[in-house]
Amino acid sequence: MNTPDDSLTAILRGWRVKPPADPDFRPRVWRRIEARARPSWPAYLRSHAGAWSLVALLVVCAAAFTGQATARARVRTDRETLVATYLVGLDPRVQAERKP
Repeated sequence: MNTPDDSLTAILRGWRVKPPADPDFRPRVWRRIEARARPSWPAYLRSHAGAWSLVALLVVCAAAFTGQATARARVRTDRETLVATYLVGLDPRVQAERKP
């Protein structure tokens, strides 16, 4: 069997690594952590406020246009119904034409 060399064992037991202290170690670690961290939702919105404001404005304009078009169609339909009902009440001939 191999017997360990006593002088090598003694040297290895006494051997200690003492690296020099790096004063910038912690700040570098925190910079790396912050670089990989995902931004929070409010921070994301603050950084993209212009784009999201434009999107919100476009959505509001599209909703207003759609609402106005729907309202005009509804008013037109209601008006035609009212006119037909009024004419049926006034003229019996229209009433006779409307009956199946």
